[in-house]
Amino acid sequence: MSDGELLELLFTDSERAVSELKRIYGGYVYAIVRDKLLAFCKEDTEETVSDVFVSLWRRREKIDLQRGSLKAYICVLAKSIALRKREQLSRTDGQVSLDEIGGTLYDESYKQGFDRAELKEQLLRLKKEDRKLIICRYYYGLHFKEIAALLDIGEAAARKRTERILKKLKEESL
Repeated sequence: MSDGELLELLFTDSERAVSELKRIYGGYVYAIVRDKLLAFCKEDTEETVSDVFVSLWRRREKIDLQRGSLKAYICVLAKSIALRKREQLSRTDGQVSLDEIGGTLYDESYKQGFDRAELKEQLLRLKKEDRKLIICRYYYGLHFKEIAALLDIGEAAARKRTERILKKLKEESL
């Protein structure tokens, strides 16, 4: 089925069109979204993939095949929606209970010589921005480049602040 036929189908038989689009581009969209939401759960990825196809349907009148292929449009849309979802999920700093923090953050802190209770206490003493940085890095598993974008600082600054925070936490635990 050509791009033009798929676009026409979006107007005449939306349900069939979305099913066909999912069949053709579902794996492609999933790979794009998964790449952007790697630090988050599978359900977030699947929800975002669905959001991409819903958004595609809603924007069907804005799609101009003269400007590019449907695949290219879907790629840009998927990346955009996934990045917005990642930003939204990453902002939940205040909603994350420190009791929930485990996994990578606890493993990293264990290497630094902290126990779980001590880690929670230390995190509560940090300034909000420092706590957010540490949670983004070690709980959500974000890269320094992503953290820098979220906190509106440079990548090198994110790295250095993380080093300083970890050093400070270690010194306070001695």
